[in-house]
Amino acid sequence: MTVSVKRNDTLKFRMDNVTAELMERARSYVKLDKSKFVRHSIREKAEAIIAEYENTLFTREDWYMFFDMVDHPPEPTQRMKKAAEKYKKITTPHAV
Repeated sequence: MTVSVKRNDTLKFRMDNVTAELMERARSYVKLDKSKFVRHSIREKAEAIIAEYENTLFTREDWYMFFDMVDHPPEPTQRMKKAAEKYKKITTPHAV
């Protein structure tokens, strides 16, 4: 997904007092102006959300099972063999 964003795009939003005070307190520790702090916070949260939805996490058992299947694949079924033959016919150029 590509989104076109101009360098000068601005974002206006309302903030309750509790959130504003929390932001000011946090900003004072990291010495960032409001704009940089908000951009940093948005980027950090967005990256975490994207990672949660786009990354596949495996348990230790899943990891071992996956590589065991790669190292020791099962014999192809008749249906798989038929599909491979069909694919080969479709993708192989015919002699003219």
